[in-house]
Amino acid sequence: MLTTTNDPLFRKSMMFCAWSGYMAVIFYIIGGVILGGMTPPLLNAGEPPEEFVRKITENLPQLRVASIFMMISFALFGSFGAGIAAQTRRFEINPVFSYIQLVFSAGGMVIALLVAFSWALMSFRPETYHPTLVMMFPDFAYFCALFSVPLFGGWCVMIALPILLAEEGKEPFPRWVAYANLWAALLYVPGQLILFFKDGPFAWHGFVALWIPYVAYFGWIWVMSIAMSKVAKSTGNEPPPELAKTGAV
Repeated sequence: MLTTTNDPLFRKSMMFCAWSGYMAVIFYIIGGVILGGMTPPLLNAGEPPEEFVRKITENLPQLRVASIFMMISFALFGSFGAGIAAQTRRFEINPVFSYIQLVFSAGGMVIALLVAFSWALMSFRPETYHPTLVMMFPDFAYFCALFSVPLFGGWCVMIALPILLAEEGKEPFPRWVAYANLWAALLYVPGQLILFFKDGPFAWHGFVALWIPYVAYFGWIWVMSIAMSKVAKSTGNEPPPELAKTGAV
């Protein structure tokens, strides 16, 4: 059986996946926070369409550049999620949860990329589109990001379950990682309130529905990147010997 100490490719691959998570957070901070006006929100769900157009038109250059940084950030979700699934797979005799994680990872990446696409289209030619159509693009972006609780929360649960269900000493990640994932899934839930509110803390620009899920999500990415980094460097987080005999690793 190859362990992390005698499989240099595994160590390098896991570090690449971990750094994909770190860079996803950094690129989002540049695109979504510093330039893009997604967090904190430039727009307000309760404003009239004409106000959307005015704000977007006044901030076109940075919004366009921001959509590129967000596109890069969200594309990195693919390799980040693959690294988590790869580590889970090493501890499975017959793969189930690792495959489910890959499905959730791919779905999360696609939904996130739609956020960046919507941001780009919003800033493409707002002076030409009808104001209500311009308004729809940020609505769609925030709904993709915040309303997709079963997808992003489900991804966290599918990471937690194989850790909690494994026998002691045979977990793909330390047990604290499972609890961190369950907490993250719970903190995403307020995002679904945006369907019922256009103003106040539960709207897509509000503190409860926007900031709590966003901070939880990108904090979760950072935590999972740390966990993968430790896996790549550690000699103690290896599949048990019986898995090697089955050819699972």
